Amino acid sequence: MTRVKSLAASQRPLAEVLIDALRTETKSSRKSLAGSHGTADHNQLDLRLADADAPDQDDIAKNLRPDDAAAAILLGRALDRDRAALAKLQNPDAITIVEVPSTEFVGLVARLIRQHLIGNDAPVLEDNSLPKDDRLSDAGMVVLFRRVDEGKTKKPTTDNGDLATAIQLRCAIIGIAPDPDRLLPRDLVRLAEHRIVVPPLDGAAIGAVIEAVTGRNPGGVDDELARRTTLESLMIAVRADLGAERSLARLTHLLDRKAFNAEPAPRLSELHGLGPARDWGLALARDLKDYAAGRLPWAAVARGCVLSGPPGTGKTTFARSLAREAGGVYFASTSYAQWQAHKDGHLGSVTQAIRNAFAEAQKQAPAILFIDEIDTIPARGSGKWNDDWWTAISNCLLEMLDGFERREGVVVIAACNDPSRLDPALVRAGRLDRHIQIPLPDIPGLIGIFRTHLGSDLEGVDLRAAALAARGHTGADIERWVRDARRKARIANRVLTLQGLLEAVRDGEPEWPVDVRHRIAYHEAGHAVAMLAVGLAEPKSLSIGGQGGMAESERNEMSSLTRTYIEDHLVVLLGGRASEELVFGEGTAGAGGSLNSDLARATKLAAELEISFGLGSYGLICVGNERAHDLLLFEHLRTAVRRSLDQAYAAALELLAKHRPTLDALAGALFTGGYLDHAEIQAILAKAPLKTDTAGAPPVQPSPSLEAGDADTGAVTDEGSAATTVAP
Repeated sequence: MTRVKSLAASQRPLAEVLIDALRTETKSSRKSLAGSHGTADHNQLDLRLADADAPDQDDIAKNLRPDDAAAAILLGRALDRDRAALAKLQNPDAITIVEVPSTEFVGLVARLIRQHLIGNDAPVLEDNSLPKDDRLSDAGMVVLFRRVDEGKTKKPTTDNGDLATAIQLRCAIIGIAPDPDRLLPRDLVRLAEHRIVVPPLDGAAIGAVIEAVTGRNPGGVDDELARRTTLESLMIAVRADLGAERSLARLTHLLDRKAFNAEPAPRLSELHGLGPARDWGLALARDLKDYAAGRLPWAAVARGCVLSGPPGTGKTTFARSLAREAGGVYFASTSYAQWQAHKDGHLGSVTQAIRNAFAEAQKQAPAILFIDEIDTIPARGSGKWNDDWWTAISNCLLEMLDGFERREGVVVIAACNDPSRLDPALVRAGRLDRHIQIPLPDIPGLIGIFRTHLGSDLEGVDLRAAALAARGHTGADIERWVRDARRKARIANRVLTLQGLLEAVRDGEPEWPVDVRHRIAYHEAGHAVAMLAVGLAEPKSLSIGGQGGMAESERNEMSSLTRTYIEDHLVVLLGGRASEELVFGEGTAGAGGSLNSDLARATKLAAELEISFGLGSYGLICVGNERAHDLLLFEHLRTAVRRSLDQAYAAALELLAKHRPTLDALAGALFTGGYLDHAEIQAILAKAPLKTDTAGAPPVQPSPSLEAGDADTGAVTDEGSAATTVAP
């Protein structure tokens, strides 16, 4: 009778049989080591043998590895449920699949089958070592097809050559894989008579592993803890000399720290300057709490998003804080750089790292998986070097993002600086189908970020001056400035002051002179009055900061892009420069100087009116926005563009002159305070409203807003300047 048939007929639980086999193997191995080395080697190995011929049971347990024990216990359970399959495992022409919980079990289960199920009854070969001739196999020969998930394809493999050889040799065939239908040869799966499913770890299995290693059962183990346990965590936490209770305590502590994110992070509700990302995240946090409590199906939860923004705007902090806001759900951060560093960095290792990241998040669900710098992976077919490599990486990532069941409970947030580089398939519906931008923080956001990093320092102090000096910078910059200001205060043996904080923010740069601040105030007020007068938008805020001025406005309802509508945009863009000339008799270079400036935007819009929108003197032509700049080299186009700009500038001068009292009131308040929010602007307009005589005024119509623009300076600066963004 073969060993597998004897095991199938045994009355003992097969998990116990396999554990005993491992202990016997350990005993034999140790006796061999003791007999083959001299005294010095024996002492170096520190085997601590009470009797080299017959070590006691407790001493044997000290050499039983937790991962071996876990594989033996789970395989034994699986075989107990299907002893008929076990009895036929070695029969000629028998084809059996052993499905394991994850890749890390493949080698362990294969070794158990080879050494302790088949043993010396018959030779056991790997599929890649089969003889290629037609000679008959040895009686009872067994061939193992073991496959790990290297992520090279999501389709079933059609590599049936070795399978055909094994069948011709009349071998028993055993396929071992975590996903047999995809990883094993297609025809092996089709012909398999039995499928033995090795279960995942549960609480009872964890307890049995600890007992096998330490000699004592630790008592009840929570199934939730077991669900987060990996073979690696067992190897880290469980050791014979620690005992059962301490091993379990170490495992609990290890996994609790992972589950509740050992790295501290504030709650998302405590963060500032995140724009619309904060509102989306808070709604998602509520949904994740409801999903975890069973009150909401996974189908109703957002699956994830692409999060973009300039470096330092807090994309990683957002994701980590979202996890905490959602009740401490599991958070994992990964990136292509980490995948590339996995093992040898070959393609199979990289794709395996991708699968491991998703598998770990799935094991810990509900979870947030954060993929940083995903724009490192270029779009397939983009012509980048080694396009085949990137195609394989993208395909693996797409596979992981697909599938309702595979990703249930896992929200994927992918961060990047340039979303235009992403493969279109990554952002299609059902994958990362939502794009959320984290902008540079506005003044209220900057104040909130300062307050967060200052903690109890400068309590009750108005931080608006610091926020204005920091405008155009990120939360990471603020964290550095606060740290520098505290260090300087500590060295000087004094408390942190607002002046010390401002010095750190300005980094030696002087404040704007009074005359420059005056000009900037009128420049920004000119934009605000122009947008109100032509009816394009409501000013959200006006500010004078370290990089100049800025006029922000609320986005309103979209309107038809008529020529009149676009000309109104030109009036608003040129309103800052017109205000300077109206008040001071001449303009400055502050409205130009960069591709994001007032004049650059106005020029681009006027050129598009002529050659892209079909609304200019050239008639119904469209040559594309990207060629507008080049075509300005042609004198006829420059003349048409200049004519549109001159007309808009004249209209802006006339409009501002008409509403001069409102312009003076806004500019005066902005000069004094450095910042006006929407409520303050409305209060000023209530006292100094626009003139109500609308006989010759342009019609008022809703529109998309002028989005927050870059710095406008009323003087020439190194940074250049720009007015409010036009987004027709």
